[in-house]
Amino acid sequence: MPLMTATRREWLAAGAFALPGLLSTARAASRKPALRVAHITDVHITKDRDAVKGVAALFAHMFGRKDWSPALVLSSGDQVMAVDGKVTGAKAAEQIALWKAAVKDCPVPIRACLGNHDVWDGVEPTAEVPAEKKGFRLLTEALGMPAPYYSFDEGGWHFVMLNSVCNWPKYAFLSAEHFDWLKADLAKTKLPTVVVSHVPILSVTSQVYGDSCRKNNDNVIPGVWHHADCWAISEVFRRNPQVKLCLSGHMHTCDRCEYRGVWYVCGGAASGAWWQGSEYGFPPCYGALDLFADGTFTYEFVDYGWTARDWKGQELKL
Repeated sequence: MPLMTATRREWLAAGAFALPGLLSTARAASRKPALRVAHITDVHITKDRDAVKGVAALFAHMFGRKDWSPALVLSSGDQVMAVDGKVTGAKAAEQIALWKAAVKDCPVPIRACLGNHDVWDGVEPTAEVPAEKKGFRLLTEALGMPAPYYSFDEGGWHFVMLNSVCNWPKYAFLSAEHFDWLKADLAKTKLPTVVVSHVPILSVTSQVYGDSCRKNNDNVIPGVWHHADCWAISEVFRRNPQVKLCLSGHMHTCDRCEYRGVWYVCGGAASGAWWQGSEYGFPPCYGALDLFADGTFTYEFVDYGWTARDWKGQELKL
């Protein structure tokens, strides 16, 4: 079906930028959270499209609020525009330098996982980006990750950072080794747990990404739009009721859904439509997450007010 573009002002006037409201499992909103966390995803930093200014605006908004400030940032993949495909070592180094410059003044730690655009395919290595950094190693090191997948504890909560692209160049399912690691990791903790992946484990967004997956009267969801092993992962969670929340990105659109007592949140994209406006009505945004000691939480999608230089918001033309 035909799509039309619109300016940000026109979209705002049409009410098209209403992000989902507050998701809350907390029993008492007045309680003090054990930990406040910002969730960013799909930053896609590049020297083009005013992306560097956009990332600066993101952090300025996040840490300029008087009502809320995070002690930790979770980044669920695609930190750089892309180092996969035919991207050379020199171009990869350029994007990594932009990312490091953008986050160097972030006052709190950033914990990241890998996205499908964070895997270098090894084209034209350089002295700075040698051939042995092909694959996961380049961005794992650049992002300060201890490994391509890992876990940590903070503020009385456990965090699991999955690698949705562990079977590269195929992705959106866990390898047998990674799946076993997940089971073993969760068996070691009783802390309330947040699981972070790039590709959604479960998501509504994959069914409403424009009309992209419609085939006559069927919705045929591409295998790389959410985890093909979603049921198996949910079975692991069923046996580990301390898992409360799963965060993801990848789809550049926002949703939240609950299955078997676990909430799944797709956090849109800090870059919106890759720094060219909204993606199917979802503006550049981040998530504001409050985690409580009893395993409850609140999650708010936040439009931080970025106005793209070249706005390409998409909408069904009626």
